[in-house]
Amino acid sequence: MSTEESLTVLRGLGIQTSTTSSTYLQTPTTRFIPTTSIQDILIHEAFKGFEVRFYLAIVVDGEDDVVVVYPRLLPKRAILEEVWRGARKCLWEGNAVDSEPKRVGTEGS
Repeated sequence: MSTEESLTVLRGLGIQTSTTSSTYLQTPTTRFIPTTSIQDILIHEAFKGFEVRFYLAIVVDGEDDVVVVYPRLLPKRAILEEVWRGARKCLWEGNAVDSEPKRVGTEGS
């Protein structure tokens, strides 16, 4: 069984996330998030057993939960940083964007 996950950034319009599976039991999912609804894109960390995993998250205006990009794949941090920089540049080109990912965690909570 294989799963394909993708992120498509449409300059000035928004982001589309897609997940498809090779099995007929799982239906493909696609979601489009307009730029005007995106509060931020960040790299977050979580624990999986004794391992720290990083994931790309989109904070959507008016939603309690973030949208996790590549939820099954969970690529390495270096890959996520490259995608993060490219997505921010495409979405908010011409606006001031951070050149380094924000660290978001639960330290001090």
